[in-house]
Amino acid sequence: MTDERATDVAAPGRSEGPRRVGRIGLLTLAAALAAYLALSQLLVVVPVAWVMPLLRNAITQSAVLLLGAVRDAMGSWNVVSAVVAAGLSLVALRSNAGHRRAAGAVAVVAAVGLVLSVATSAALVCAARDAAGAWIPFAPAVPFSTTGDAPDETVTYATVDGQPIQADLYLPTPGSAPAPLVVSIHGGAFVGGSRGTNAYTTWLADNGYAVLDVDYRLSGVADHRWNTADADVACALTWAATNAQRYNLDLHRLAAFGNSAGGNLAINVANKINAGVLRPSCGSAAELPRVGAVIALYPAVDLTAFGTETAVGADAARQYLGGTPEQHPDRYAATDSAPHITGKSPPTLLIQGANDHLVLAEHTAAYAAALDAAGIPQRYVELPFLDHAFGTTELDTGAQVTRHLTRTWLEEYLP
Repeated sequence: MTDERATDVAAPGRSEGPRRVGRIGLLTLAAALAAYLALSQLLVVVPVAWVMPLLRNAITQSAVLLLGAVRDAMGSWNVVSAVVAAGLSLVALRSNAGHRRAAGAVAVVAAVGLVLSVATSAALVCAARDAAGAWIPFAPAVPFSTTGDAPDETVTYATVDGQPIQADLYLPTPGSAPAPLVVSIHGGAFVGGSRGTNAYTTWLADNGYAVLDVDYRLSGVADHRWNTADADVACALTWAATNAQRYNLDLHRLAAFGNSAGGNLAINVANKINAGVLRPSCGSAAELPRVGAVIALYPAVDLTAFGTETAVGADAARQYLGGTPEQHPDRYAATDSAPHITGKSPPTLLIQGANDHLVLAEHTAAYAAALDAAGIPQRYVELPFLDHAFGTTELDTGAQVTRHLTRTWLEEYLP
């Protein structure tokens, strides 16, 4: 009898430990989610100029860019996460009598994250409507999900200095008329990245455009490719010209598409080809087709600024160009985009995140103004609260806006 009573008394004490651990775990989860939401949202409502001290350190800038990438990939799911964080914080507040002050602080942070998430998401939806003429209320459908199919064919378009360089070919449904061609150029700060299915490759093919998604030789500590990257892209175009009949391509309707470093190359290749000053790393300049239109996402058009403003940008620029702007002003002038604008430059669509913490929006806007001053058709679209590298593989709001704008641009300038 005594043993049974002892057991009955001890049982509640033994169960209190796991319950306490569970309550603390719930509070910790709510705190982590609330902190992510509040911090990531604060970074997009605070002007980029205010966080420049963080961007001058490689570690802190990388953390800012990572937060931005996660936030943009989550898209509308940030609001869902904010609601979950608020709910968890309220449950934690009620169940953690011993940690009420901490739970209250978490609830306040969660509320800030919720308010900011709703406000920024609503503003982005309205901005997308203004830019693309379409309501995009919730995107992506599934966070961190990639979109697009594998290429129809992978080709080695050249072997330069013993190094094979490849490209992926995405082809539309065969038709009687040759298909216009979009050359797609990946980003990666000139030192990384590669060709690969993204939010636009298969979509462009489904809309009647052939896509040549190209690799190019990358830079490193010992290899500075500032004078070969655009030549490699031009080399791919000589391959396309040689194989146009085989793949039923219309090289009289050619567009260049790129993001970040690829945006720089798309713009520079187009400007230089149309001006007749680009020499490809294979084939001949006579084979190069004229570029009829450019679409560039957050392009690094001002490498002189890129190489001085932020830590990650400066490191990439030094590897690409072999030194600082003070050491090699001629190289930076050769790779900046504005000096290559001529009366033959193609119509250019520029899409930029307003809160880009790597390629600052002010430089893309300045390039748009330079095109306008030269009488070149251009459109500059700045999307609020988006950081660098939005809309690459996920079908987020930025990618959907880019699709709408790209379709309209190509229909107008590659008729």
